[in-house]
Amino acid sequence: MKKPYAKTTGLAYRLRQLGFTALLAGGAAGAAQAQVLNYAVATASNVTGTYTDLATVSNSTVITTANTDDANSAPQNIGFTFNYNGASFTQFVLNTNGIMRLGSAAPSVANLFGVYETGQAAGIDPISSTDPADVNLLAPFNFDLQDGSVGPAEYRVATTGTGTSQVCTIQWKNVRDKAGSTNATQFDNFAFQVKLYQATGTIEFVYGPVVSATAGASINRFPTVGIKGSGSSAGQDILVNKTSSTAAWSTAVFITGVYSGTTLNYRRTYGPDLGRTFRFATAPANDAAVSAIYTLGKLATQTALPHTVRAVITNAGAGPQTNLPVTLAVTGANTFSDTKTIASLAPGASTTVTFAAYPTTLAAGDNVLTVTVPADGNTTNNSTTYGQTITANRLSYTDPTGTTTGSVGVGNGWLTQKFSLPAATVVSDVVLTLAASANNTSPFQVLLYDATGTGGLPGQLLYTSPTQIRTPTAGPLTVTLPGIAVPATFFVAVRETGTASAPANIGINYQTEDPIRPGTFYFSTTGTTWTDFVNANPKARVAIEIGTAVPNCAPPTAVAATNVTPTGATITFTPPATGTSDYQLVYGPAGFNVSTGGTTIAATTSPVTLTGLTPATSYQVYVRSNCTAGGTSIYSAPLTFITACDPVTTVSTFPYNQNFDTILPGQSLPCGITTLDANGDGTTWRISTESPNSGPYAMRYQGAVVNNTAANDWFFTPPLVLPATAGTRYQVAFRYRAAGIGAGTSNFTESLEVKSGTAPTAAGQTNLLYTNAAINNLAYALAGGASTPVVALLPAGASTQYVGFHVNSAANQSNLYIDDLTVTAVTATATSEALLRSISVFPNPSATGVFDLAITGANAQKGLQVEVVNNIGQRVYAGTARDNFTNKLDLSHLATGLYHLKITNGDEYALRQLSVIK
Repeated sequence: MKKPYAKTTGLAYRLRQLGFTALLAGGAAGAAQAQVLNYAVATASNVTGTYTDLATVSNSTVITTANTDDANSAPQNIGFTFNYNGASFTQFVLNTNGIMRLGSAAPSVANLFGVYETGQAAGIDPISSTDPADVNLLAPFNFDLQDGSVGPAEYRVATTGTGTSQVCTIQWKNVRDKAGSTNATQFDNFAFQVKLYQATGTIEFVYGPVVSATAGASINRFPTVGIKGSGSSAGQDILVNKTSSTAAWSTAVFITGVYSGTTLNYRRTYGPDLGRTFRFATAPANDAAVSAIYTLGKLATQTALPHTVRAVITNAGAGPQTNLPVTLAVTGANTFSDTKTIASLAPGASTTVTFAAYPTTLAAGDNVLTVTVPADGNTTNNSTTYGQTITANRLSYTDPTGTTTGSVGVGNGWLTQKFSLPAATVVSDVVLTLAASANNTSPFQVLLYDATGTGGLPGQLLYTSPTQIRTPTAGPLTVTLPGIAVPATFFVAVRETGTASAPANIGINYQTEDPIRPGTFYFSTTGTTWTDFVNANPKARVAIEIGTAVPNCAPPTAVAATNVTPTGATITFTPPATGTSDYQLVYGPAGFNVSTGGTTIAATTSPVTLTGLTPATSYQVYVRSNCTAGGTSIYSAPLTFITACDPVTTVSTFPYNQNFDTILPGQSLPCGITTLDANGDGTTWRISTESPNSGPYAMRYQGAVVNNTAANDWFFTPPLVLPATAGTRYQVAFRYRAAGIGAGTSNFTESLEVKSGTAPTAAGQTNLLYTNAAINNLAYALAGGASTPVVALLPAGASTQYVGFHVNSAANQSNLYIDDLTVTAVTATATSEALLRSISVFPNPSATGVFDLAITGANAQKGLQVEVVNNIGQRVYAGTARDNFTNKLDLSHLATGLYHLKITNGDEYALRQLSVIK
């Protein structure tokens, strides 16, 4: 089994770097299903207590071990029978690494500890281990431990009390966490105990005095703390979790499953207070718990009705629940009640109950929601409440009667929450409740997305606000929106927009919701990959509120395209029945942002004729109504269509992008692409779904491996009309690979040359741009200004050129693949032709704002200076770049637009134009 946690690496570490104290999914994983432990998260508690050193207890005895580093003791007597995990125990085995096993058998190994760091020998994680010996474990502080600073470690046991009220105490004293080569010891001297209570079956971990280390750095470390029964699946263990190493131990909570990313995080300046106690109480036979209520804290009567309340019910007892009634009672400005019955619920299991919908008419004011189950063996968890304010047009998940747990940010990332309403709506404003944060003036934007992403995640970006600046003071911050129409299900996001050197951390308040409702609260560090807060700690119900309104009319339906030509199409639609005066039609290349891009046409009726389109191009069209009563409807679902091929198919607009993915009906090649079987063997270039670099297709030459004929085959671009524009050059780039499986090298070697010329014939190709006779890479490689050899710029000056790809591999080779061909018009000015030719920027335009800045053969004696300015002359980036290296130029923080790149090498410089199209 993969080790579930390790030193601080990966996304969890990245989030902590960004100021987001998050724990990636600590879900249920581990050994095969086994019985549920007779303890539960619901009956565990974190309390203050008293620590008494066993050296002062007269009948305590020393437990001997072979050493004080990695060792198991002989079986030790408890002094009474202790019931745990469905079995009875009279003995235990102590392990020097802050863990013990109930019974007379030792754990699987002496080096039993889960977190090992650089410079430490590896151990065996006791929680995720599936070894039959690693069961019935109690881990008060499991780490790679050794002798403390004042002498050898000491282990003791004492049984005190009389009759059936005895207590067995096991103590580790004078231990410290072993340093690695990079991570220093945090506790020079430490003591802790396990206490077993005969009468109740309660287990306590009690922490004694701590002497903090002074040598080395104060650093975050990760012990395992908790109890384990037969495995590490949910319900088979209880772990103590504290995501921040700088938080007090009194803030630790309890989880079940496995750790991931963080454990009971600690460091030298944040040890336990004396007597801190983690208490594990046995679960009663009959214990149903109301774990959470899922509803809205502010509910808009105009847009959120009908509304249903849900509740999470957990069987925290040792026995099954059958025919369990669960009741919702709403009191206050409105009254409502409903009861549902859970037919059966196994021990340790949870289920979500959905109550009947609210009445469609509600009075404005404050409600209190109470969900209850009948009284049972533990009456402390039989009911939960949630406050709710009924408004005309406000929506929020925050409980107005709840308390704020803390604040959260992702450090130049995204925080987002999903709203699912009965119908489409209009968002008029977004209110963020911020924590006080001294000197915090972090920039941010508010964004709206639809839910068309994979699995209902954020999809189409509907709106991006201008950059906002938070203030250091606490309280609500309102961002007014221009009435953005959204579908019934949509996302509201806050994007922090700091710089790499000064990342933003906006600090929005949150309330803990555990278990947090799934599919509602997300964060992202990229804006494309989203993590559900179900898979993170803290369980953050983020304080994002919105104002809403109902659109005054409906959108058109049945949008369709007819009479599609190379440069035009007729768009038809069915108007809504009422409430409409006229329409807005927005169109653009497929995937364009309807709120910020595209071309808008006003229309009074259907049909609408589009003209001036680009041949063989995929377009999308949206239509919405202008409402007679004011405002607009939401947009219709997008219509996608592809224009036909231009019979002439010349290219005069750049960049020319050919990914070989647009194949019109009745055609075998993309528009304008032609082939030549120069050796007449019947084998030549064609479109293939085999091994594309992007999309469904690539261009493939499939050699005949047994015909003893060398390859001699071409494919050509359409005619490229290259005007003689001052300062403009044209750069060819493409991706290529050989045949085979994996990412290594092929058993075949292919040969390719790329030429340009005035005709799509072998004789007409006179200018050699690129040659490579040793192609055997199985991962796609880039041929461009960054490649070796470099793909040359097309000849300067006015002309019409065809670019030809000539495969000339030796006989009996295999396949050659070409994909993602571009010809880019480069605005290039330089004091040196050599410097100009050494620079390649790809892709350009960039949809992300991230460019590959490849510099080859600039003969730079030291780093080249890089500067980017916007169209009004403001410098927006400054840095350096290496010669003979592909440098990352990250301009992702910039808005869509044109920018100017200057590369300086000593007294020489070159200028290029960059385009960001988000």
